[in-house]
Amino acid sequence: ISLSLSHQAQISNYAGVRHSTLRYYTADKNVTCRNCSRRGHLSKNCPTPKKVPPCCLCAERGHLQNSCPARFCQNCCLPGHCFRECLERPYWNKQCNRCEMQGHYADACPEIWRQYHLTTKPGPIKVASPRSRRSAMVYCYNCSQKGHFGYECSEKRMHGSVFPTCPFVFYYDDEHEIRRRATRLKRKVSELQEAGLLPEQPPAPW
Repeated sequence: ISLSLSHQAQISNYAGVRHSTLRYYTADKNVTCRNCSRRGHLSKNCPTPKKVPPCCLCAERGHLQNSCPARFCQNCCLPGHCFRECLERPYWNKQCNRCEMQGHYADACPEIWRQYHLTTKPGPIKVASPRSRRSAMVYCYNCSQKGHFGYECSEKRMHGSVFPTCPFVFYYDDEHEIRRRATRLKRKVSELQEAGLLPEQPPAPW
């Protein structure tokens, strides 16, 4: 007499198992398969073909993270290629001439977007007043000690592969500098696309 596939899977689930190992899955307990979501067997004995795992970046099936069209480079933070294909030098050899911090170049400096912290309307960037004297209640997020900020800490970093950035804005761009940076970024995009490391972007709908 032929048995159905689900019955075969259920029987093989318990075949040859000692009584001492039936602590969680016994014949009189209902178990649910993680592959087909049906009761009566485990995923390792499921007769249904195994599901293809989704990509952790885009949640689509059919590919994994390494071959995902939406993957991005952890060195330059641009999409279309990975670290080993990047044309830029490794981030630990980068020095920003804007904030003087290590780990990035000036055109990728966090200060670029931080400088808009007071700007709420179109037009020139609103400049903040000079910073007052440092508060004595400052605590470091890296070593938890009092008296300095995390980016100034000389202790070993909690995450060795992450470089700290300054939380303050020391320089505000004018319109001329914003246009110059936009031109440099367009040139960089063209170079990456010519090298096949950045996918062509569809035209904006507006």
